[in-house]
Amino acid sequence: MKNKFLLIGALSSLMFVTSCSKDDDIEEAAELLAETIDCSTSVAAGETLTLENRNNGIDYIINCVYAVNGDIIIKPGVTIQFGTDAGLAVRTSGSIQVLGVVGEPVLFTGEDKNPGSWRGVYIESNDIKNKMEFTNIEYAGGEAFNSNGDKGAVIVWSNTHLTMRNSIISNSETYGFNAIYGGDELVLENNTITNCNVPMLIRPNYVNGMVGGNYTGNVTNAIYLTDAFLNIDATFKDFGVPYHILSRLVVASGGGKLTINPGVVMKFGLNGRMVIDEGASGSKPSLIAVGTAQNPILFTSIDPVLGAWQGIYFDTPSALNEIGFATIEYASNNAQDGAIYLWDDTVLNVHDVHFKDIIHCAILLGTNGILLTYSNLSFENVGDEICIP
Repeated sequence: MKNKFLLIGALSSLMFVTSCSKDDDIEEAAELLAETIDCSTSVAAGETLTLENRNNGIDYIINCVYAVNGDIIIKPGVTIQFGTDAGLAVRTSGSIQVLGVVGEPVLFTGEDKNPGSWRGVYIESNDIKNKMEFTNIEYAGGEAFNSNGDKGAVIVWSNTHLTMRNSIISNSETYGFNAIYGGDELVLENNTITNCNVPMLIRPNYVNGMVGGNYTGNVTNAIYLTDAFLNIDATFKDFGVPYHILSRLVVASGGGKLTINPGVVMKFGLNGRMVIDEGASGSKPSLIAVGTAQNPILFTSIDPVLGAWQGIYFDTPSALNEIGFATIEYASNNAQDGAIYLWDDTVLNVHDVHFKDIIHCAILLGTNGILLTYSNLSFENVGDEICIP
């Protein structure tokens, strides 16, 4: 009897273990399934949605433009797959925290692994909590989010706050990062934007919030700057790609001081122009563009043809104005007769500058009160050197 009892007990134990194992397998299989976010709802104002790392594959699927009116928190290691033309829209009352870490980045990807298969992430919130850290965003930049036609893997609207660090944007059909409206507070540190059409389209003020990063490997390797006023103290650093000024860059009164670091390349669009303009009142704006003999600054055109852009126009008496160890080429046309044009009561120190392929004057002076200091200038294929009316 004793042996029979032990046998029955052993069989019972085996059945119990087998039963538990099957239940565990079912639970594990359920856990591995991606969760599809309900597009008939949204994150309401005052609510918080936290997305956890559920498995080692796709954690969540979004097949719409999902609205975030409250707070969304995305934990390390989460992968979100977006369907065709889907996206994430963080509205004015909402916030987004993407909390990737080293070894566990957050991934936003498309169901179709083609550039532009989904829209991207659109943020119009000025919440100081907004951040994206160790976040990989790929195959976005498709359909526009709004009637303005704004496109990009990451788009920030006006008066938006965002800190983005150690993140990678890749394979965007349009822009990697788009910030063309005013009033934003942006911190962009050590990000990589690659395999996109253009890495960045931003206002000039926002360059000042950029630290480090890599913007190569795109169809066009350049930081696009919109036509806007720069009215802060800003420094244009050398990020290894040129700045493309699509129309004009105005360093304006009210605090504008632009420092251009050695090695920077400034490329201007057709009939483009840089203006340092004091305006009717306010502090006097200034331009400090001083390279080195080994690492000069280049002012040129996007299209390398004679007369492609107007040049640099000074209308400010700031004693800080200086251009040194630089090359200026393809400037001056019928809209501006000098590659550098000094209006009345203007101050400029220009030295160690090479003027090349200039149709009209290398430097054109106004009629009154100009204080020009110059030395070590060289000229190649210029219409005239220094023109005095």
